[in-house]
Amino acid sequence: MKEVVIILSKTHMNNGHCCIGGLTLSGRYVRLLDENEENQPEDTDLELKQAWEIEFSERPNNVAPHIEDILVSNRISKGRLKDSITVKDFIKKRQIPIWEGHPDNLFDNLIQWTPSGSGFIDRNGGVPNHSVGFWISDRDIKRRDYNGIRFQYPQSDGWRSIKFKGFQEPVDLIPAGTLIRVSLARWKAFNENENQKCWLQLSGWYDLGQNSDENDDLPF
Repeated sequence: MKEVVIILSKTHMNNGHCCIGGLTLSGRYVRLLDENEENQPEDTDLELKQAWEIEFSERPNNVAPHIEDILVSNRISKGRLKDSITVKDFIKKRQIPIWEGHPDNLFDNLIQWTPSGSGFIDRNGGVPNHSVGFWISDRDIKRRDYNGIRFQYPQSDGWRSIKFKGFQEPVDLIPAGTLIRVSLARWKAFNENENQKCWLQLSGWYDLGQNSDENDDLPF
């Protein structure tokens, strides 16, 4: 199969690889693995807002919610999104859903929260039908450096805390109304007596201070 993909996320992993996420022009979420079902190396030339025509096959036996994995056999650069085009307008014109408001609304309202404010899903609480999505917060979320970089959504009884895993240069504050990409990490249990969980993470944000361009007939 062939599709043109816009790269919209690049996140750190714990094994020297990175996770590359994108969106096809037809509006499908994809995660770009190689033919051996491995994630991309950290020094990959795949970067945010690039456009690539890819040849790929479906990854066999994808495990929900990570249904976006595809195996890339070849790719050809098609440039990048024009700087005048916001990612928000690009995805809205392709009718990609965007969660809005409180982080409890993410992933079909299935996120559970630890006492310290970290979010996760598990099989007992229900599994959403995909592992990535876009969110517009109704409040500013502020950076806190604790066990890595986190962004905290304030609420009356504390906060919701989302770990940042992207390659972007961290900012101190992501203003309300900014388009944010969130994702669920792979299934993991920290010890043999614990149920596996997928932890909520923040992949990146888009278009801070950028005005939109309504004319994106030629996106790259």
